[in-house]
Amino acid sequence: MKSSMNKGMRQSHKIIMTQTLRQSIEMLQLSTVELAELINSEFLENPLLEELNTTIDTDTLEEGLNRNLSGEEEDTLRMEKEIYTNPDSIRSTDGTDFDRRRAFIENAVSVTESLKDHLLWQARMTAADEREYSLYEQIITLLDENGFLPGNWRDMTRFSDAGRIIEVIRGFDPEGCATGDVKEGLLVQARYFYPDDMLLHNMIADYFHEIEKLDWGGIAKATGQHVNVVIEKSRLLQNLNPFPGSAFASKEIKYIIPDIEVKLVDGEILLSINDDWLPAIGISSYYESLIAKKNSGKEERDYLTAKLQSAKSFIKNISTRRETILKVSMSIMSRQREFLEKGPGHLRYLTHHDIAGETGVHESTVSRVASNKFVQTSWGVFELKYFFVSKIKSSQGDNSENSSSDRVRGLLLEIIQGEDPGNPYNDEELASKLKEKGVIVARRTIVKYRNMLNIPSSGKRKKINMIKS
Repeated sequence: MKSSMNKGMRQSHKIIMTQTLRQSIEMLQLSTVELAELINSEFLENPLLEELNTTIDTDTLEEGLNRNLSGEEEDTLRMEKEIYTNPDSIRSTDGTDFDRRRAFIENAVSVTESLKDHLLWQARMTAADEREYSLYEQIITLLDENGFLPGNWRDMTRFSDAGRIIEVIRGFDPEGCATGDVKEGLLVQARYFYPDDMLLHNMIADYFHEIEKLDWGGIAKATGQHVNVVIEKSRLLQNLNPFPGSAFASKEIKYIIPDIEVKLVDGEILLSINDDWLPAIGISSYYESLIAKKNSGKEERDYLTAKLQSAKSFIKNISTRRETILKVSMSIMSRQREFLEKGPGHLRYLTHHDIAGETGVHESTVSRVASNKFVQTSWGVFELKYFFVSKIKSSQGDNSENSSSDRVRGLLLEIIQGEDPGNPYNDEELASKLKEKGVIVARRTIVKYRNMLNIPSSGKRKKINMIKS
């Protein structure tokens, strides 16, 4: 067998991932807030980029400088101190002064008291001396945000006075702190608020597992009480807090800034991108003039030319991102018009493939547009990916308008809301009711959708309805 090597040319098609293309793809899946961070970062890295319409008022700057030099700054501080101590002094015919004073008050920082601060304040008034207060402090600082002690807290009771101090803290406001778990916290609260109700104390101490399962019949049988008496006692638990320190827990509030706003006005869908607050970007004319200068060094011109190309690509990618989001979002909202008219529970079956075929973009592009984007509608704020829903088998065929998972959840909720509170439907009966409406779903699908809607089983719904009635 002979082997030989031949030289030849062959054409092939393949995509080369350039920096510009990579940036365009990455930019598409950013939220508007993330895009703003990227723009600010690019301002620092590329001198050819500049924010438009950001001129400095030199007259105002000079006036402020003169005021500081003349000592008027002290008058301003004195005025702000007066407002802070006497809000009634906010009276002025000068609109500028009023705005400045109002801004000072609005920008004042409010301090939220923590659970540990609240308990230590009570400990200072209770402790007999510094040594005892130090013991209070050691125990209180061990509490978590719910007011519970760590798992090994019982080891502390071996030390002198620790057990007594823990019992005192449990009586502080909020009652039930310095306990080991929910059961113990509820028992402390029950003894504090209902000191003579021994049945309630006994239920929490010995039948807490049955309480969790809403097994009122089991508790009644074990205690020799009528089930109605047990149910009546269980209502008192609603007045207690299973997590006594939660009212003081400092939770970080996450604000969502919608990327897209959509409205239905006179039957017409109006859609806009919420990016008016993004900085306007342009090319620096100063650096462009440096590139055009003949006496500039080659290294300097090469650097600026590369940054100029990068800046133009960056601006173009932002524009392309906006156009793509508008096109894809409008296609999604047009398909989900009934949602805009009637709200949740009226989404049609929709996939990335459907939108890609309609808009002429790749499915991966649709996926990136739907990622990290939120839509403001008249029914609330939703993730853009929320509007893509799967299909459910229907007795009326795949084209039935009741075939989307969102519609099935809406029908399921409607059926459960209309059931007899004393005899709620079980999962098999719910599946049968849906079949009557033309939707075929398995029992396990019913369970899945109930859990998504935070709806308990029929047995628990019946017990909850008994307590409510």
